[in-house]
Amino acid sequence: MSVHPTAIIAPGAKLHPSVKVGPFAVIGPDVEIGENTDIGASCHIYGHTTIGRDNVLHPSVVIGTPPQDLKFKGEKTFVKIGNGNHFREFVTIHLAEGEGNSTIVGDNNLLMAYVHIAHNCKVGNNIIMSNCTTLAGHVEVGDRAVLGGFTGIHQFCKVGCMVMIGGMSKIVKDVPPFIKIDGNPARVVGLNSVGLKRNNVSRESIANIRELYKVFFRSEMNVSQVMEKWSELVKADDPHVNMFHEFVKKAKRGVYKRTRRGGAGASEE
Repeated sequence: MSVHPTAIIAPGAKLHPSVKVGPFAVIGPDVEIGENTDIGASCHIYGHTTIGRDNVLHPSVVIGTPPQDLKFKGEKTFVKIGNGNHFREFVTIHLAEGEGNSTIVGDNNLLMAYVHIAHNCKVGNNIIMSNCTTLAGHVEVGDRAVLGGFTGIHQFCKVGCMVMIGGMSKIVKDVPPFIKIDGNPARVVGLNSVGLKRNNVSRESIANIRELYKVFFRSEMNVSQVMEKWSELVKADDPHVNMFHEFVKKAKRGVYKRTRRGGAGASEE
């Protein structure tokens, strides 16, 4: 283990022998860190925090501090972080609130400078969160989403997989998979076709998603009407289409449907 002499590692912390710890880092007694993870200068890691292998924490990352939630009374909660993540400078990730609950970050994510992940959030895999993106409590972000800089997401909102959110957007409802959304107030601006291709979604599935987009976002029907007539309107037996259907069906904050320029004006690209 390579630990700078100015770093402070509390008794009880469990660090794999291959972990590197930079100058002035502080690691608490209930922290566990996996192999080949690099802890940069002045990082602070506290609480019941587990960090997997091959993660890189750049200087001044803070993980496992108490949530900014008045309901939190010091109960035992967790931060659980997977493998292969990059946390740039001044990223903050808070403990959950509610006995036994966790704030979760998956694998292979890039969190750029000043990203904040609040209590009880669930962040999936292969996600890019640009500078100063902020997730309020209980937010969920699906795999391979891209969140533009200074995006703010309201508590309890869910963002579907392969979504692209434009910079400085304000998100207050659930964002269905595969779309591009932008603005304050946010509006759907098209289908994330580039993201679908980059993530190796088949041509057949992309064609099915395009048809779904037309039915859902360009029709004059509201969400309830589309869902009621789903089997008539959307006939493709496709796992991505089914994923979209399940997301909308389970949405609790309502989903974005209105486009920036009205139902027929949004791009499909």
